[in-house]
Order: sequence, then C-alpha cells, then structure tokens
Amino acid sequence: MSQSTYKAERRTIYLGDIPLEIAMLPNGDYCLSQTQVAAAIDKSRDSMLYFYRSKYFKAISDNGFDCWSFSEKVMLEGSNKPISPVSIDVACLYWQKWAVAGNKKAQQLGWALGKHSLYDLADQAFNVKRTTSAKNQAMIENLNSDPNACLESLDQSENILKFPEQETLTERELKLKIKLAELELEKIKSLEQPYDSKEIRKLGAFSPEVVIDIKNRLKLKSWEQTKQFLEKVGFGKESGKWVEIKISGAMAVLPWHSVKELQQICSTTKSTPIKETEQ
Repeated sequence: MSQSTYKAERRTIYLGDIPLEIAMLPNGDYCLSQTQVAAAIDKSRDSMLYFYRSKYFKAISDNGFDCWSFSEKVMLEGSNKPISPVSIDVACLYWQKWAVAGNKKAQQLGWALGKHSLYDLADQAFNVKRTTSAKNQAMIENLNSDPNACLESLDQSENILKFPEQETLTERELKLKIKLAELELEKIKSLEQPYDSKEIRKLGAFSPEVVIDIKNRLKLKSWEQTKQFLEKVGFGKESGKWVEIKISGAMAVLPWHSVKELQQICSTTKSTPIKETEQ
C-alpha cells in the first residue's frame, strides 16, 4: 500500500446539503475521499472496492482516465488522518454506474448535478447572478425529487452487486472446461506458465466478491458474522463447494450452480441479526 503526503489546499463543497471535502494538489488536480463519494449515495466504501474490481472500471482506466489505486492513501498537510483518494472524473463515473444500476440516490444526484450545470451555463450566457444559497436550495430540491419518470427508458437491468445469472450447460461451457483442464495440465508441466485469469472468471464468482455481497445483502455487521453465516448454510471453506484454482497461490472460486444455490438461501434468510460465536 502506497502513501503520499501533499501540501494541498482543502475546502468543503456542498451538493445541496451533502458535504464533500475536496483537496487541490500541487499540480492543480482535485481529489475527493472514496468514503465520502460512496456515502453521497448511501453506500459504504465496500461498494467502491467492488467498483474498482469491475470490468467497467478497468475499461475507463484503460482509456486514459487518471485513476488512483483503491489501496493508495494520501496524507494532506494539516490533516491527522489519510484519505483514500478518488478523482472527480472517477467519482462521477461511479455515481453514473450506480444510477444505471437503479440506485435512487445516485439517480437524484445525477439529475441535480446535470440541471445545476445547465442553469450555471445559462446564467453565464445571460449574465444572471444567483446567490450560493439560492443555488444550494435548488440543488436540495432536485435531490429530493424523483427523476424515475424521466428515466423509465434507461436500462435498469445491470446491477453491479447482484450475483451473476446461472449459465446453462452448453457445448461452449464443455469446451471451456476442456480448455481449463488443458491449461492445468500445462501448468503442471511448467510452473512458470501463469493461469489465465480471464478464463477463471468464467468458472464462477471469486471469494472476495461473494463475501462482500453476502455481507451487504444481509446487512451483517462484521466479516466474522459473514463467515459464520456461510458455515451455517454449508458454504464454509471445508464444505467442498469451492473450487481451488492455483495462480500464484490458491484462489477460491464458487461455481455457477453453487452461486445460484447461495443466492436462493440469501433470498429466504430472515433479517434477524446473526449472533457472533463467542471466542
């Protein structure tokens, strides 16, 4: 984990009544806090981790966006606590992704920011001066409005935190299994040959993704509770339902049929708190 210290000016801006601390770095770039960006749409920083691991984020980072790594820390002069930085560009894309995924708060935020920017441009064109308090009040009203009526045509089907749909057993899957078996045999012959992570992704869901999703779905308070829940429903590490894939170490992958089974278990689980086992 890398950490940098910057002599930077810090200010607090408001998206209506939502405060965001923003810092201007020596090179003129702005950065926000990952935690605050997630909290703006009622999400935890865990959702930012999932976003950073998504194909969507990889696509934007491969296309020229200047992105800090998820684990990087920035210590700003005059602050006692480092922040996990995120650029304004990536923050807006994160909100946009959640808006498309159906998050109401993200939809309201996108609606409010879009109208706010257009009104600012119109005011500049006609030399109209509005007070900051008037702009903030308009933003607050927009954040409390429901833009869903105007977004009905938006594809809401892609939810970045839902389990992947179960795939049917097709000829393509059989060919993939044969290919994976061939790759495993080749790896045994030469330990220097890496496993193709893109192929592994087709097998099922990675352990960190499953654990984070379960914790969020059931609103569990700790990772220990999540581990206990998985063991209780027969999905612990020793259950035999996980597939161990070796890359540079071992990686646990939950096959699609087991992902579906676990999804159904979560759907029928009662919302009563799960007590942690005493140590």
